[in-house]
Amino acid sequence: MAPVVAAAPQVLVDESTRLANSTVARIVKASKGGSLSDPTIKKQCVEKLQKINGELKGRIADADALAAHEAMKSGITGALGCDHTKLISVLCTRTKAALQRTRQAYRKAYDKDLAKEVASETSGVLGSNYGKMMSYALDGPEEYVADLIHAACHGMGCDEGALIELCLTRSPEQLAAGKKCWEGRKDKALFDYLGKELPDLTYKNLKYLLLEILKGKKQWDAPVDEARAAKNADIIKQEGRGMFSSMDFNKVADCLLAGPPSETRLLAELYEKKYGKSLKAKLEKKGPKVWAKAATALLVTPEEFVAMRLQGAMKGFGTNEKKLVRLLGGLDHSSRPSMPAVLQAYEKKYGRTLRDALRSEISGNFLKASLAWISALEDPAQANEALTTKKFDEVEDTDELLDALLMENESLGGMMASLDARAIYEACHGFGTSDSKLIKIVSARSKPHLQKVAAAYYAQRDKPMLHRLRKETSGWYKKLLTYLVESPEDADVRALDSAMDGLGADGMAIVDFLVGHSQARVRAAKAKWEGKHDKSLVDRIRSELHGSNKTLALQLLKGERDEQGAPNPTLAQQQAETLHKAARGMGTDEDSFILVLAKNSPAQNVATRTAYENKYGRSLDNLITKEMSGNLAKCLQALLLPPADYYAMRLRKAFVGLGTSDKVVVRVLGGHDKADILAIAAAYQRKYTSHLKDSIKKECSGNYKRLAMAWVSVPDALADPDAPIEIPEETQEKEEAPPPPEPEEPEPATPPPPGMPAGEEETQAAPRPKPYADAKGVFAKLIKLLPLATDDEVATFERRARRFTRRLGPLSLGRLVDDRQRPILWYACDSGDHAALEILLDQGCALSAFVPTEEGPSPYEHAHRLGHARIAETLKGWAHRELADVMDDGPAAQRARHEEARALLRRPKRRDDSLAAVCGGGWAC
Repeated sequence: MAPVVAAAPQVLVDESTRLANSTVARIVKASKGGSLSDPTIKKQCVEKLQKINGELKGRIADADALAAHEAMKSGITGALGCDHTKLISVLCTRTKAALQRTRQAYRKAYDKDLAKEVASETSGVLGSNYGKMMSYALDGPEEYVADLIHAACHGMGCDEGALIELCLTRSPEQLAAGKKCWEGRKDKALFDYLGKELPDLTYKNLKYLLLEILKGKKQWDAPVDEARAAKNADIIKQEGRGMFSSMDFNKVADCLLAGPPSETRLLAELYEKKYGKSLKAKLEKKGPKVWAKAATALLVTPEEFVAMRLQGAMKGFGTNEKKLVRLLGGLDHSSRPSMPAVLQAYEKKYGRTLRDALRSEISGNFLKASLAWISALEDPAQANEALTTKKFDEVEDTDELLDALLMENESLGGMMASLDARAIYEACHGFGTSDSKLIKIVSARSKPHLQKVAAAYYAQRDKPMLHRLRKETSGWYKKLLTYLVESPEDADVRALDSAMDGLGADGMAIVDFLVGHSQARVRAAKAKWEGKHDKSLVDRIRSELHGSNKTLALQLLKGERDEQGAPNPTLAQQQAETLHKAARGMGTDEDSFILVLAKNSPAQNVATRTAYENKYGRSLDNLITKEMSGNLAKCLQALLLPPADYYAMRLRKAFVGLGTSDKVVVRVLGGHDKADILAIAAAYQRKYTSHLKDSIKKECSGNYKRLAMAWVSVPDALADPDAPIEIPEETQEKEEAPPPPEPEEPEPATPPPPGMPAGEEETQAAPRPKPYADAKGVFAKLIKLLPLATDDEVATFERRARRFTRRLGPLSLGRLVDDRQRPILWYACDSGDHAALEILLDQGCALSAFVPTEEGPSPYEHAHRLGHARIAETLKGWAHRELADVMDDGPAAQRARHEEARALLRRPKRRDDSLAAVCGGGWAC
């Protein structure tokens, strides 16, 4: 039996399994189909999955460490404070196992302890509680015990409640390891220390109970002994029976600790059944209050005890956030009790979810962090961490190990999606767009993963990711990015709308959709299109196409092709004869060609093609070309080719001739998933002995070229984490506009992900006149170009602005004003020209953005009043950076820098090139 992980990929066959090329998907398919009965192959699959998951864990840890450092050291202004939102998204969405890996990566990268850094950087008013909670969450099991002991006993008095929580919710092994950790830190004996912190006068009986637990007397997994439980119930009944008799609390404690927690609960049931009274009532009546608190806690399950403590922290006047911090920070999916068990116990006991309770009691960053932490720990895959790290030979149930690894891989994919969503936001946020970062993310992911990224982005930002990407990009780069980020069905709907809208239909676009895709994908796109337009796609195509083209399209829309059918040599001979007869005589029976080729499987069409060549000594392609023409001939010829070969041919034809058909390139590259496009690139190289990447490099330009080259060459980084990611370097060439011979039809509005409110799509505004065409004076050559309409105007504007700065010195352009005290930045804000604004800000005009003009409003206020939200947001970002520079430099350095700028402004470079000579014509400086 051939190894599953080495199986040859089958692409473009069934879109319901569009990830069938990836290692993980092949393992999933083999496990569901029962093909992993061979232990050798199963071991190979397990080891491959462990390697992939291990690589993803390391990548997530490195990214989280970097993001946490940036969040704590950057802040909103770039110099002050902590970016709490970012830090919460980094730390509070991970489990303890993931946080431990992040902590190690942080130590390796920055030689600092992440837990201490978090506690220090979040010690302000905005982040103290959640920072302490995550500091506990970053602890290992033994560190948590040591830290909680220190927190309970440090300072004035002792928090006996924290010690009770610790002893009753940790296993003997964890308590022993925590005791060793604490003693290693303090160089003291823990029992002696607790003896001093818990004086006999107040805590004598409680101290005995807690020390016995710390000694390991309370067993979690020991077998239940019903006879011992009944005997201990009788012993407790005899204690303190008389009115004046006292209870031996240490003896009662020994009875409660004699067995595992389940035996202690059985003891309470037997006591109540035999004596008709509650054991809890007796312990509370006879024992001291603090002792009774611990003793009665032994009578309930650990998860119910934690739920009671959480409710107690939120009960009454005010909320004990200190208690919430240590309880939530100590829980995990694998802890005892676990977070899911506590959530279930809380809802069962109090009739509402813990999330609802927290929303009513806390707020701000602490609430955000708590809710995110709870959600992260509900992931069922995180309970398998201990199992997935074991070797294949060490596990008895290998099927369970394989299932756990697959579940873990899915969970890691979700984590990567949240990382990618955050990275895409950062690439688009602020001044300019980091296209290299954006291309690196998108080009190394599959389409299904990008759909997860879109969902994660919406969850983080409450806005559709596609809307943000389309806002930040332009031209063919924007169109290709749109196709890639959309699902295949949405991309097909977009291609169909583009093909059928406007005057006349793009027949080849419809051919690309119907011929190259599987029937499953055609049906999915058809349903999507009809759901969007509330019309029948069949009726629309019937109205757009005519004659045999319409017949062929409608036949393919029926979805009757047997795509997986094996070739039938006898049927191939009969079909070859049928096609030969259809082409004889006057006219050609085109319907016969359509009925034969449109219903056959790809393998049957190859057999029919071969049979025709052998019998009649000519190719079937030649017959179709001779007898038919136009899109019908191209479509029938496409049915004779494998899908990858067909799309390779379409790309080749898009590249040859005068100019490049970018519309076809974008539609083909953007409409296929990562595995499919790699197969198309392989077919392209096989057919034309040249790399598809090289052809794209030659025919395309700008970021559009970089994204297309990366998409066809970079493998899926999640399916193959070891593969290097090489992104084409950024060039200085400007991106070309769509060529005149093939104008782009207006695209329909892009719908947000399912279940999301529709975002407002940007509209293509009509070209506006130049309002400052008659301007005179120092600004004339610049503002006459506003608003910038073409790439040439942008380049001219930037070149003139740079020349101005070089001639007059730094900050000069930002200080010049007209006779109404308006700086040049005001004109960029007034015209709503973001490209001009970015150029001016880059030339040192940022400080004039908030200076009022003679008429009143500053450029920033003016932009805000006119509704230019993007311009206002950009100006705010630059103001933050200017503030950061001032605070970094200090007052003395700032004054020196401004004096230097003033000196440059005062000093003329040439006789006719002084500032006074330039500022003529009624314009003032």
